Amino acid sequence: MGKKKILVLQFRHETNSFCPALSDGAAFRNLEFDMGEDAFSAHRGSGTEMGAFLDVLEGREDIELIPVAALTANPAGPVTEDVYLYVLENLQAAMLKHSPIDGVLLCLHGAMVAQKHPDGEGDLLEDIRRYAGWDIPVVATLDLHANVTEKMAHCATALIPYERYPHTDSYETGRVAAQLFADALDGKITPVTVYRRVPYLLPLFPDAEPPMCRIYAFAAELKERYHLMELRFTHGFFLSDIEEMGMAVLAVSDGDENAANAAAEELAALIRESIPDLKRHYPDLEDVLDEAEHSPDTPFVIADASDNPGAGGFGDTTHILRRILERGMQGAVIATIVDAESVERCIEAGVGAFISLKIGGKSDASFSGGPLAVSGYIKRITDGTYTVTAQMDHGSKMRHGKTVLLEVEGNAVILSSYPRQPWDLGIFTSHGIMPEQQKILVTKSAIHYRAAYGTIAKKMVAVALPGYSTPVPDGIPFQHLKG
Repeated sequence: MGKKKILVLQFRHETNSFCPALSDGAAFRNLEFDMGEDAFSAHRGSGTEMGAFLDVLEGREDIELIPVAALTANPAGPVTEDVYLYVLENLQAAMLKHSPIDGVLLCLHGAMVAQKHPDGEGDLLEDIRRYAGWDIPVVATLDLHANVTEKMAHCATALIPYERYPHTDSYETGRVAAQLFADALDGKITPVTVYRRVPYLLPLFPDAEPPMCRIYAFAAELKERYHLMELRFTHGFFLSDIEEMGMAVLAVSDGDENAANAAAEELAALIRESIPDLKRHYPDLEDVLDEAEHSPDTPFVIADASDNPGAGGFGDTTHILRRILERGMQGAVIATIVDAESVERCIEAGVGAFISLKIGGKSDASFSGGPLAVSGYIKRITDGTYTVTAQMDHGSKMRHGKTVLLEVEGNAVILSSYPRQPWDLGIFTSHGIMPEQQKILVTKSAIHYRAAYGTIAKKMVAVALPGYSTPVPDGIPFQHLKG
């Protein structure tokens, strides 16, 4: 008897429909665009979902793992049609070449919008069923901020989203999905997935804060009471602007649809009851700067949640740095301001040069604050690549493009070429900065920074200023959302 043939694909993108920068081939190549065996090589031994897939399944002699691709782009505007079709065509070709296949294991995000495919993952899963049939297990991991649609839930055997925000459990989620997949493949279980959509647009909300922590505790209780394999829920991503946005509950049982239905309904009911308390409030920037300037507790971390490249922000707004300089503050390190043009000018000038620039603010002026005129000393130039040491995606590579460390009026500004969320402390150490010794750290992040920065910070405060990645849905001009 031959080996069981399993296709493995990673195709991840969190789409911000309001971001004008389309996610094209260059956007994926700037972060991750690995085809075939390169997809496995890039993740083997890493703390990612794909790394977990390999750890669970690669040693089995009765399985042939067939890598299709591993593509990831930074959150931004919709995925261009050519990229989406390229992945789909490679997946179709693999399914035909290796037909009949015995299963498909996927690492998806769940909030992908392509130019002609608003339900990016739903259409992809539907295509898998069209080519491979309905008799094989098709299991996918999802980001916590997935917008789970009816089509996604219908076409997948099981969908396993993260549970933590910051997403420190991506590897563990990958192991859960891979083991569930293996058990279904071996006929040990018959997974039944039940889906409940809760059409509430949740602000970016940490998992450990009330009432969210109470919802997680209840989910764990229900999972045990109803003897489920998994009971999880997604937060949704309101910046995708599709019809089926919002929170969702996913219950997976071993053949007991009634139990899955009962648990899903109870958990969805608690989420609906908790909506009045699932709100987020942000302090005034001036109050935060006042506190940071005079606080004896350092490092004091300020997070710019509305210019978060991890949710489609350009990472180039100048609001916080402008006020720091106008107030004459010193001792702040800003990570990062995205400005490829200024980076190139600094490279031309070289380390040790003094230079006058207009940095950042080159995206939409109504959001960015406009370019900020500064004069500074070029202290360091790097390739912007470092290995993540935090728990989240441990061992993976972070790529900011070419970067420059610029000293400006007693502060340090890291200029980068690509928009990347600087949630790992490597953004500082790769530039020779000891983050634990700094007075103020400013980062472009909403929640993820808390995991790594929380190991050194005395206080962390997020602010919501103009930007493309607003952490709250209030006032957004949605075009496609339906109740």
